[in-house]
Amino acid sequence: MKENKGFAQIIYAIWCVVLVSLAVFFFLAWQNHHRFKHPNVVVAKPALHVDEFPVEGWLLWQEEVVSSPVKGVLKFVNGGKVARVAKGEAIAVIEGAERKVIWAPKAGYFVPALDGEEGNWNFARVWLDYDNLPKAVKARTVPQGVNVQKGTLIGKVIPLPQALRCVFYVYLTPKVKENLQKNFLWIRLDEMDVPFRVEVLAKEILGLKARVNIALTPYFPAHLTIDRKLNFMIYEGRRHGVLLPEESVIFKKGKQGVYVVSKGLATFKEIKGIPMEGNMYFVEEGLLPGEIVILNGDKAREGRVFLW
Repeated sequence: MKENKGFAQIIYAIWCVVLVSLAVFFFLAWQNHHRFKHPNVVVAKPALHVDEFPVEGWLLWQEEVVSSPVKGVLKFVNGGKVARVAKGEAIAVIEGAERKVIWAPKAGYFVPALDGEEGNWNFARVWLDYDNLPKAVKARTVPQGVNVQKGTLIGKVIPLPQALRCVFYVYLTPKVKENLQKNFLWIRLDEMDVPFRVEVLAKEILGLKARVNIALTPYFPAHLTIDRKLNFMIYEGRRHGVLLPEESVIFKKGKQGVYVVSKGLATFKEIKGIPMEGNMYFVEEGLLPGEIVILNGDKAREGRVFLW
């Protein structure tokens, strides 16, 4: 009797396990079906992608140093700041045994600062010995009110107008290579600046890179006279497209694409684009702004779906 009771309990336990397993199986199947039929979706947002990359180069300009004609205390007319001056305009005064006014020898920028490269900085040196140049060449301001001797350098005049030039290395991307063949490039000096076209004065192809000399005319703001190094962007163009989370994009049968939902149907659509920062993806071809895309592309499939 006890054996029959024990056997019945075993059978009961087995049936319980089977029933629970079936319940779990059907629940997971329903959940999986529900996930396919009610996916999380995102809307393709319009976006603009700017193709550009940073470079740094060395600036070149003509300059003329200014020295003190007598011994005394130096006082700058413009308070020791870079200033645009006319030829013959007073730029400094030396107070000593006699009061001596220093006049601008030429029209241009008067820079009351020196970097030690005055007289040594020229195109031949920068072009031929580029890799051996100092890491930085930034001018130090000559102090206001300092005692100077006769012949002491107190600054320099950069004559204007003149073509500000820049020598730098640039990677030969397809667009850069195409533009160099036409002797121009597009650059952008900062994030708030608009791109502008510059003339290529000289170029030398060196494997995957090119050494280039450009003219920045008519751009020559006063603040560039303090540092001979310039950081800027090579601008290649801009592309219109849409932005999506990167997880929406998958590969299917060797094609890159997303699942687009239209009229209750999810279909795979091939796209072209590039990954972006922040786990986002810029789609250049294949999608329009406002199209609805399934968020988790690797968990989606084609067929009827319900969004609401």
